Formats: sequence, C-alpha cells, structure tokens
Amino acid sequence: MHEKVLPKHSLELLSALGKDPSPLLTGWTLAGGTGLAFHLGHRISDAVNFCRTDDMDVRALHDVLASHGPYETLQEADHTLTVIIKNTKLSFFRVRDPFLFDTLPHRFFTIASIGDIALKKLIAISGRGSRKDFADLYTILQDEPTLEAYFEMLARKYGESRVNTYHILKSLTYFDDAESEPMPQMLVPFDWKECKAFFVREARAIVLP
Repeated sequence: MHEKVLPKHSLELLSALGKDPSPLLTGWTLAGGTGLAFHLGHRISDAVNFCRTDDMDVRALHDVLASHGPYETLQEADHTLTVIIKNTKLSFFRVRDPFLFDTLPHRFFTIASIGDIALKKLIAISGRGSRKDFADLYTILQDEPTLEAYFEMLARKYGESRVNTYHILKSLTYFDDAESEPMPQMLVPFDWKECKAFFVREARAIVLP
C-alpha cells in the first residue's frame, strides 16, 4: 500500500488513533480518494475519509479524538462527523449500501476495494464532479474493469430505482465544475485534456438499455 500519499503528520495521527487503548479506527474502512491513493499511489491526498455500514457513535468519536489534542468540528450529524485535528481533515460517516467487494485489511483499519471506490466516484461525478473525482476515475479506468462494466455494477450496489444511469453518463462529459478547481498533486503522468477526451470517448461508446 502507498502510505506516503498522505503527509507525515497525517500518518502519525492515524497511527496514534489506531494504537489508542480504545482503538478508534477498529471497524472503519478507508474510502474515497485517499483509499484509492493507498491502492494506486497516483496522487497526494489531503483528507482522510472513513466509513462503516453499521451504526456509529458520534459521542464516542468525540471522546477519543479529544484525548489526542484540540480539534475543530466542521460537520456533525447523526451518522457523520468531520473534524480538523493535527492539521488533518478527518471524516467518519455511515453508508447505507454494503460493499460489493471485500475490503482489504491494513494495520488499524480496512481499505475499500478499487471497485467500490470507482462506483462511488461515478455517483460523486453525477452530483458535482470535482477534478479529483475525474482524475481518480480516469486512473482507475486505465486498467480493467471497463467503464461499461462499472455501469453494469451500479444497480447491484445502489439498486435500479436509485440510479439514473443516463444522468451519470451525461455527467461524465460535463467538466465546468471540475475546471473551477485546482489540479490535485499527481504522482503519475496525467494530462487533464486527455482525461476529458477519454471520458467523452468512453461515454459515447456506451449504449444504455
């Protein structure tokens, strides 16, 4: 796994949280762009997102975080908590949908599969696709499975009634929101113009039922 995609202070924080007498990270899965970067080592990440499919105790998270020093709460809800602690943006949230693929064990937590991260990236792009989302999905699709195969998996993960594949497909060729954002710090060769051209080609090649 490519741990060095995170800054040293973030890795030290995760290690401290993982070794806590009441280990905070047990039962949590690293997801999102950071989870993908651990797999592929393709870019630097500046945020850490953990998820789980069962209930989470936000109060217990606060108690453990407080023992590691001062922190700022950015967002809090029944099943969501985002904080800044030791210069690291750390998010915890519950997800409704089970993982399609096995998670991978990694020291104090597990990591979501590339397949599950890819499907979540498709959903994210259909909302407001960030430049990071496009860069992540582009990097994933340089290997198998294909974009068309991931489209076939969407209904399995989220249910047919909750997935508008036509809208998702159209979103893959809309880049205005992404282009208002800075480029992520890539660690592999990457060209934004080629990324856009790639998605236009791939989207045109997919025939939905």
